[in-house]
Amino acid sequence: MNTIPASLIIDDGGPVNMFHFHDLKTFHELLVPPAFAAEFAAVCSRCGIKGKFSVVPMPAGLGRLDETVSQVPAGNIREYAEIIREQIQPRFSITPEVLTHYRAYDLKTGNCLHVFEDVYFSTLSAVEIADYVGLALTILSRIGLDPAGMTSPWRCGIDNEENYAAGIGMAFRKVMHKDRCFYFLHSGDDLKKPVLMCDSEKTGKVVSIPNNTFDAFWPTQNPADARTAEENARIKIDRLLAPDGKSGLVRDLYEQGLPVILISHWQSLYSDGRGIGLEGLEELAGRINKVFGDQVEWLTFSELADQTAPI
Repeated sequence: MNTIPASLIIDDGGPVNMFHFHDLKTFHELLVPPAFAAEFAAVCSRCGIKGKFSVVPMPAGLGRLDETVSQVPAGNIREYAEIIREQIQPRFSITPEVLTHYRAYDLKTGNCLHVFEDVYFSTLSAVEIADYVGLALTILSRIGLDPAGMTSPWRCGIDNEENYAAGIGMAFRKVMHKDRCFYFLHSGDDLKKPVLMCDSEKTGKVVSIPNNTFDAFWPTQNPADARTAEENARIKIDRLLAPDGKSGLVRDLYEQGLPVILISHWQSLYSDGRGIGLEGLEELAGRINKVFGDQVEWLTFSELADQTAPI
């Protein structure tokens, strides 16, 4: 009997709905209330879900989570930090999603630049990336979190990956005093399982962990009609794993002996306050658990990195 790892990626996490800034054609709520984070934690506890959870340290450049963030009540940030620390972090490896998930931040001037982070990282050296990532790690550490890896907004670092991987490793060694870390960058390409990208005295061991599925709940944040959103989510869940477990991408990955690395986004689960995506996640995880039982083992990204590059 084969046993394969399963893990869930949550991108764009935190008190700010990042899609508010990235989809300017449609209005989306700016804030995701702390109570939703507690609901998410409860679903993951019930279903045994583990994975990777990102927190944007300076959401859209509005300010730092360890100081003040414009338009975000300080109480929301404190509650989020506590819920993530106490309820989410035990089941999920925490990562920054670089700094702003928006316009790049100039470390020298303290101002945001007129270029997004993915473009900015294209020409940076490993040392420059280490400094930038180091600030992200510092901010999350100061609100009581223990980051273990890095998440790329969009495809940030894909065209400068050697420096990107090395810079992440250097930052973790300097700021977190960790000899192993990971990053999430690859999605929907040829990389289907974790791979060791760096292993040196300067960087420590740096593991790239890809997503090999798709976000079934992304459309739930767009339609005004909740019924349409629910129907779309059900169709996408079936594409991942049919109710009888005999078909779907998850079944295909299992048959190939590949890890099942699911992905969703904070705003996809929140669904602009409707929570349709979170309900769908519980349905999908329950279906995986029922079909595969102990043939699938839920792991955090840190545990996946440990398996890939033992120290």
